[in-house]
Amino acid sequence: MSYYNKRNQEPLPKEDVGTWECTKEDCNGWSRKNFAAASDTPTCPLCGSKMIDGVRSLVNLQNNSQTASS
Repeated sequence: MSYYNKRNQEPLPKEDVGTWECTKEDCNGWSRKNFAAASDTPTCPLCGSKMIDGVRSLVNLQNNSQTASS
């Protein structure tokens, strides 16, 4: 039987990433700006409320679908 130990892996670096965050008090909806649809003020996919600018400390991910269209 094999055991896989991931404790020796270094944690991925985090950085401040721009996000859209839901304005509704009881909703936890948010999305990264580079993965959101291109609109000035998107709506929350969970509850449909307006979303506002925000910043979160997250692991950086590349959105390859944006670069492929050019």
